Amino acid sequence: MNHRLFRPAPLALALALALAWSAAPLCAQTPQASQAPATMGAEVPFQLEAQPLAKALNHWARQTRMQLFVQQSLVAGKQAPAVSGMLSPRAALDRLLAGSGLQARIDGSLVTIEPRPQPTSGERTLQTVEVTARADGEVANGPVLGYVAKRSLSATKTDTPLMETPMTIHVVSKEQIESQGTQQLTQTLRYTPGLSADIRGDTSRFDMMAFRGIGGVSDTFLYLDGLRLPRGASYLVPQIDTHSLERVEVLKGPASVMYGQAPLGGIVSMVSKRPTQESFKEVSVSAGSHNRQQMSWDSGGSLNEDGTLQYRLTAFARKSDTSVDMTKEERIYIAPSITWKPHADTQLTVLGLYQHDPKGGFYGVLPSAGSILPNPNGAFPRSFFDGSPDYNKFDRTQSSLGYEFSHRFDEAWSLKQNLRYWHMKLDQNQVGSTGLQADQHTLNRYALWSREKLNAINVDTHLQGKLQTGAVAHQLLLGLDLQHDRWQQTQGYGAAPTLDYLNPDYQQAITMPKASTSPDRTQNLVGLYVQDQLKWGGWGLTLGVRHDRARVQNDNQLTKSFTQQELSKFTWRAGLIHNFDNGFAPYVSYATSFDPSVTANPYGAPFKPTTGKQAEVGIKYQPPGHEALFTLSAFDLTQQNVLTADPTSSLPNARVQTGEVNSRGIELEARFSPARNLNVIAGLSVIDPEVTRSNGADLGKRPITVAKNTATVWADYKFTEGALAGWTAGAGIRHVGSAFADPANQQRIPAYTVMDAMLRYDLQYLAPSMRGAMLSFNVTNMADKTFFTCNGVNFCNYGQGRTFLATLKYGW
Repeated sequence: MNHRLFRPAPLALALALALAWSAAPLCAQTPQASQAPATMGAEVPFQLEAQPLAKALNHWARQTRMQLFVQQSLVAGKQAPAVSGMLSPRAALDRLLAGSGLQARIDGSLVTIEPRPQPTSGERTLQTVEVTARADGEVANGPVLGYVAKRSLSATKTDTPLMETPMTIHVVSKEQIESQGTQQLTQTLRYTPGLSADIRGDTSRFDMMAFRGIGGVSDTFLYLDGLRLPRGASYLVPQIDTHSLERVEVLKGPASVMYGQAPLGGIVSMVSKRPTQESFKEVSVSAGSHNRQQMSWDSGGSLNEDGTLQYRLTAFARKSDTSVDMTKEERIYIAPSITWKPHADTQLTVLGLYQHDPKGGFYGVLPSAGSILPNPNGAFPRSFFDGSPDYNKFDRTQSSLGYEFSHRFDEAWSLKQNLRYWHMKLDQNQVGSTGLQADQHTLNRYALWSREKLNAINVDTHLQGKLQTGAVAHQLLLGLDLQHDRWQQTQGYGAAPTLDYLNPDYQQAITMPKASTSPDRTQNLVGLYVQDQLKWGGWGLTLGVRHDRARVQNDNQLTKSFTQQELSKFTWRAGLIHNFDNGFAPYVSYATSFDPSVTANPYGAPFKPTTGKQAEVGIKYQPPGHEALFTLSAFDLTQQNVLTADPTSSLPNARVQTGEVNSRGIELEARFSPARNLNVIAGLSVIDPEVTRSNGADLGKRPITVAKNTATVWADYKFTEGALAGWTAGAGIRHVGSAFADPANQQRIPAYTVMDAMLRYDLQYLAPSMRGAMLSFNVTNMADKTFFTCNGVNFCNYGQGRTFLATLKYGW
């Protein structure tokens, strides 16, 4: 049986329509900037070399954060003189245009370059192209200037200021990622409040986290460039290297109205590095603890003179040991992308990715006794390996190819379409522990092998319109989301020889088990959604509704069994926010969620979809004229059919549905620069989750793994004067409260507090010829604090110990 909700024909039709629309008559638009830049009369330092006029204007616009429109034919072939010194933006612009026959017309934050004198009314208006984005210097899928983001796409799929979005969104910039020296997604989000990012300890194979007390190892919470990252139902889980990312956004609460299949607690929306008009190249080499060696490359720029064809190329290679004996990590990836801008109203960006992880580190676990609980034989060493060096392996490959297409019909209507094909495969052998025998030093172990592959395609098309009804401005979004995943696996599972952790024998032969299951799962999902963002005065109202229809088929090739689920669900949300002139913006929202499960129970039957609802109130504060954003929120969410680790199963990926969980809490995040060159990030969360419906011992208890209290603070300062000029120093503290390892809340995971630090030196302060070179040092868990994370009674791990990383980067 192979019934489908959609076939390839609609995909071809959508692409044909997009191409047809791109050929339609074009009309240039003059979008308005959302915030005013610095005054045009204030003097600032300029250092612009002699270069083509188009490139010089682009540099000027980036520095001044003005919105610049220019007719490409006007600047083609023209040169700009060198401009340097303390000048007002207006004076610098006049010098760039001197002798070009052009002049600048300034209207608020909008600057238009035009011929001198003005063209007559009978002349044909030339097409204009946008050189830079908004006056705040940021677009929602581009770089963040510093640590404080202004805009986001993840909540609404429109480029909306965070201060006008009635939801909680945290944005981690590339600058923060580099300053903190994080090497994977879970590390990147450690300073994000309300997020349990280290629930799997020091393992790096997968990114696992819980949002607002909800979530875990099976959630499909990862999104890349606006599309869901598909995963298998077992061990075939994607992982995106942070070196390829421009920013990482965390959207708290239900996201089903925009994305369909999404967990209740929140999602992580990652944004890939994009092609740039400005040419640059950057290379870095790093070395650190556990024999880590890695190298990265990043470059971009225009491929033709008029800048309508741009590229970006990022690449990365790493090999390393780990904190566990006899285990290694290796990775290589390359991500090319190209953008074509044939005219001001149409843009096509093609994004590719290839990543191969021939060695996936370790994924073993420790029993509670000897980790979070006493053991008469002593604690397990941090470096203890519970597997078999000759048997264990993890070889994962992932690749993708897709595009982002946008076309603007006129000043009101535009079309966007995102498409991505995703392919993954996995070759894994695993020996791991399942618990201690009565002597408290002999480990029972299992052996498994798994061969998996996944093919998926996702295309999201939406029409966006800007309308006015009286005093109310509308931004409409009408969308169609099509998703198709097919995951195939053959797996064997059986017993392995025991292992004495006091005297481990790693020479024991491991017999590969016979195949025990061979699922072939296909999931098709069709989603129709409508959103309206209404604005009048300082008020903003966001309304959205979506209908999803899903079909999930499970065909076990080994047992010849077949199951099928037909699912249909409406989800909706509403949010209200008011922006006061003093920078405060209180908001309230309500939303529902729908998440068809990608996993099955031990008997092969698919789990029920998880559903949920959340109410949230909060307030945002952005002091006028300051680089700062403060967000305080309180939430109450309830999720049904929650998937958690099965505490009664020896399979490391076994899951159970616990019924219903309610979680209430408060979150606070502060991002601000109290002084020049000083950045501060602080977060606090108090979360009280409870299992409110269950047939087990967890009824009325807190879900495992989730800490009630977390608090973080990070600050870094760049010295620009005196003996320390060129140095940047930073430090952070992370506190995670206690949690429980078992459903009955009898085994407590102790709280812990760790410190991180960084030191960076700009080598041009040592010698001007070394401009562009940077040397940085990062240390995680400075005091080498011992702590644990647990996902079950016999499912514990050491947290990351003290780790050093040194990086030399050169950009030109």
